[in-house]
This record gives sequence, structure tokens and C-alpha cells, in this order.
Amino acid sequence: MSFDSPTEGLEVDDDENGSVEEIITVHQIPIPKLLTFQNQKYPNNVWSQYSTSSSPPGDQQRAYKETGTPPFASSLVFPPIIPLNVGGHIYMTRLSTLLKFPDSMLATMFSGRHKIDQDKDGNFFLDSNGAVFEYILEYLRYGSVPPVDKMTFMLFRDANYYGLHELVERLQLKPEIATMAVKEAQRAQFPNYAFVKEETIKIAMARATVSRVGDVSIYAFRKEFIPKAINFNTKHSCVIDNAQLTVGPWDAPADEDTFIRCLENDLMEEGFTLRPHDGKKKCKYYFNQTCQKCIFKITIVFD
Repeated sequence: MSFDSPTEGLEVDDDENGSVEEIITVHQIPIPKLLTFQNQKYPNNVWSQYSTSSSPPGDQQRAYKETGTPPFASSLVFPPIIPLNVGGHIYMTRLSTLLKFPDSMLATMFSGRHKIDQDKDGNFFLDSNGAVFEYILEYLRYGSVPPVDKMTFMLFRDANYYGLHELVERLQLKPEIATMAVKEAQRAQFPNYAFVKEETIKIAMARATVSRVGDVSIYAFRKEFIPKAINFNTKHSCVIDNAQLTVGPWDAPADEDTFIRCLENDLMEEGFTLRPHDGKKKCKYYFNQTCQKCIFKITIVFD
């Protein structure tokens, strides 16, 4: 380490007298927003293909209840019993069942305004998961939501797909979906999180070619460190010079340790083997103030 003056270069711990610490106000973590796929584009732009109403959903529901006529009724007439081919699974249901929620995509499709593709046997074809559609029909018929199982996420996804908003709201309180919402809300606090995770894996792979152990040093900072001491050398030899990735700053209340734990947990959930990290490595540079920068190390083992 090079020194700019006879008094420079003295190494001290952060807790020693004379260091100047930044004051950080910690705010309460916001309540996670519930997940929704309503604004995403689906394959073949299905929702925009069928959702052509300019009337609010509430107006459609009131008109349907008062007149008994589904939205967009026209010369196309569907039979009272509808044979369905949903992704290769054959179902039979009443037309009234499919029209139960007037603002849903199913009600719009079978309103009489749109022509639905049919297979060679005359079944109306829906290009979605046929096994999951069984639960969609159970909800339309009885208003029931199945117990938590491996189908919960797929049902949540397809309920969004079909515009069944009440079912979506009920599923969001199931443990699997609620947990997913909390995790997504945590990840959303950090800038370019998905990119950082991918780069962490790539760097670890490149550094593991010899011993199959990949170390990745990350400089993560919630707020930019601005020294307050006069003549503090901002170009000193800093610990962050050894970092392969830099993440920050961010406005959310989650700190750097939370970011690293989130990243490690996601990597382990995806099946990677990680060694426990040794905690953050702090810079020891001091000139009337300790450098507040530090790096974290994530170690992925490719066994």
C-alpha cells in the first residue's frame, strides 16, 4: 500500500476512536405486493385477442346479471353443453359455467362474438395445461380452491391467464404463492438482481476450472461511501479492487448482508452447493477516517 503523507497508511479497526461513521436511517420494510401476471403478454397474445371490451368489468357484470345476456352477444350461438379439448384433455361443461365470470377471458371467448378453433372431433380447443384446467372447472362450478400441492403455482398461473381475478386473489394467500411473493419483493429491492445472479454463476464457473471451487468477490453497497475527513485519499489501495462484481447503490431498506443472504439462498434453491462465507472483508485504509467499503465472498462448489 502506498502512502500520501507520513501519517497515512495507519491501519485501525472500525471501532477505534477517531473514525467517522455514516448515519443511516433504517426504514420499515414495505409490505410485498401480491403477484400478478395480468400485464404480461401470453403466447399468441391470447388475452388481447379476446378482451375487446371498452366497458369496465363492473359494468359488464351488472349488465349480465340484469339481462342474462353475456357481453358481446352476437349471431354466433354456442350449444348449452360445451365439449372442450384443453391441451389434449377432453372436458364437458355447461356454457353457463364458462360464462360465470363475465370479465374473464373464458366468458369473452364464449360470449358469441368470437369463433373458437375446434379439433377434428368438434371439441372447442383451448391451448393451455389440460391437467390444471380440471381445477379451473372445479372453481367455476363450486367456487372451491384445491388444497396446497404441486399444482398450486400452475393453477395460479392459469387463473391469471384466464382472467379469474377472484381465484387469483384467493391463491395468493396460499403458502407457496405467498412465499414466492415475499421472495420476489425481496429480490426487487436490489438493482439488476437477475443479471447479478447469472454473472455470479458465470464467474464462479470460470474460476472453478482448476479445483472445481469458484470464489466470487462482490462489492455490494446500499449507499455510496462519501468520506468526510479532509485529505482522505479516495484512490487508495482498497479492498474493493479485488471484487469481480459491483452491486449498488439501492434505495430499499435492505442492507448488504440481506442482499448476500438472498443471493446465496436463491443459488442453493437452484441446486448449487455453497460454502458458508466468512463474512464481509473490510478495507483497513485510514486517514482521519476508516474507509467504510467492504467485499463479500460467495463460494460455489461444483462437485
